[in-house]
This record gives sequence, structure tokens and C-alpha cells, in this order.
Amino acid sequence: MEENEFYKIEKFDNVDFITIKACDLTYTFCSYGASLYSLYDGENPLNLVLEDKELFLKSTQYFGKTLGLVAGRLKTNFNIGEKEFKLVNNGNDLCLHGGNAKSLSFKNWKYEVKDFKNKITVKFSVSPRKGDQGFDGKVRINVTYSLSKTENSFKILFKANVSQDSLLNLSNHIYWNLSKDLTIDNYKLKFDAPEIGELDDRLLIVGTTKTPDYLNFKKKTMLKSRLDAADKISIGTIDNTFLFNKDEGKKHKVTLENKNYKLTLKTDYPAMNIYADSSLTDVKFLNNKDLKARRGIALEPQLFDFDLDSIYFKKGDKYRHYIKYTIVRM
Repeated sequence: MEENEFYKIEKFDNVDFITIKACDLTYTFCSYGASLYSLYDGENPLNLVLEDKELFLKSTQYFGKTLGLVAGRLKTNFNIGEKEFKLVNNGNDLCLHGGNAKSLSFKNWKYEVKDFKNKITVKFSVSPRKGDQGFDGKVRINVTYSLSKTENSFKILFKANVSQDSLLNLSNHIYWNLSKDLTIDNYKLKFDAPEIGELDDRLLIVGTTKTPDYLNFKKKTMLKSRLDAADKISIGTIDNTFLFNKDEGKKHKVTLENKNYKLTLKTDYPAMNIYADSSLTDVKFLNNKDLKARRGIALEPQLFDFDLDSIYFKKGDKYRHYIKYTIVRM
């Protein structure tokens, strides 16, 4: 393990795992997928941490990885104006998270770590090849994690310079499990989203609709009741994209809490996909050996893919969005 003054690097399978302590939290990032591999408060993991690092690199469940070029599901063939797009098909004539196992989540990014008075930053950068996974554009992407030294919080800043017209919608797929909990049933979630993306049987967004009662989190709500309802009338879990209340402007707030911690998420993205992991995939976590169904929840702020104009950036455009997380002990 390579040690620097304020961070450590572990080499694994030609990628770097970078460990940094800031305030009370210990972060381990990975250059593969510009990822957050683990986040600890002392000995307690706050996210799902895979026991097998090789599986972490390869898993298409996107544990802690940056999503891109476009988070979410797109048709493989469509037009924006006179521009025709033919994206890679990951199944059902859909392109998932920018090309699934060949997307930006599964590329080794360059990075640099810097120490400032009140924060430490880890800046990842990548320039995908033109035409990669069918995305016929040219961009340079920076994803910067800023770790506060004064409070238990961190911010992810997504930036891109567009040198040739490109589709772009970046997010992160951290799975939260705050206290080695067997399930997230007793977690409480709150945010204001009066509309959601209407889904077809492939989970492709085909429009917008009023948020149904079983997916309404305007008031602080225990997840079990909502997940039980979703299990009966939808796809067996929550895997939906919510449109934040426009009256809030460009600052949106989400809270997730259990008996030990409160996670506050703030973002300027207009939408957020939520995925509660009920996949039952046979993987082992350092959190708890018995984790199975409902073992974590991913909160993925992003642009709204159904609005193709909002994810289509012209030459010279600047892409800039953020997600900030604050963790407070209860």
C-alpha cells in the first residue's frame, strides 16, 4: 500500500483504491468508475460494501459508481431534431446507464487528490472515445468529491466540457445501509416530488404522471409500507424516477434516516431515481453476512431522461450539477 501525507493507495487489479480520513468519516474511492467503494463512521459502514473487490469492479449493480454517459434507460434508436442516435442494446432494445458493462462505470479514470484548509478533494477525469456505446459526441468529464474537514459531509460535483454535441446525464449509484441493518424496512424517507416518470413494461420512461399514494414521500414515511405496496402492484420494488417540486427552485432536499443516523441529500438536479435493492443476488457484504432482500437503497439525482432536450448538450455547452450528502448521528 502506497502512503501519502493524508491518503493511502492500494493497488488492485490495475486500479487504485484511495482511502482518506476527513472529519469523522473514512472514505475509500476507486479509480474504476470514479467510485465510492466504502464510507465508514468509525467501524460502522454507511453504504453497502462488497467483500470481494474483484466483484465490486465487475458487478453491473453499479455499487458506488459514477453513471454515464447517460444514467437511466434510453431507447436504442431515436432522433433529436435531425440527429439520429443508435445506442448499444443491453436488452429489450434499451441502453442502460450508458451501455451497462461497457459504460463509464467500468472504465479506469485518471485522478488527483488535493488537500485544502477545510476540505480534501478527489478529482476524477475521463474523455470517452467518440462513438463509444453509440454516443456520437465528444466530452471531457470531471467528477470531483469534496470531503469536508469541519462536518461529516461530502459533495460530488459533476462537470463536463462539450466539444462536440453529446448526450449527457451523470449521477452516482451509492447504496445506503446506515447501520449494518438486515433490511431498510424501518428507514424513513422524505422529499417532495408531485410527479414521477410513467413506465412501460421495460421500465422505460414514456411520460409523466401524478405520483401515486404508495410512492408519495412528501411526509416522512417508513419504507416498509411503500415497499410492500410496490411489491404487490408494480415491479416488486421501487425503481422509479421522481420529479422534484419545481416550486423549490433548483435546491432540492431529501432525508433518509434510521434510529442511528440521518442522511440529508441536497441537489440542483430536477429529478431523482430511487432503487431499493431487492434483487437477491448472491453477493457478500462487509456490513452483514446475512443481507438479502431490501438490503440497501440507491438515491440517484439526475436529469429527466424523458426530456431528451435536457440531456442533449451542444458544442461549447457546460455541464455542471452537484449532489451534497450530510451524515448526522441520531
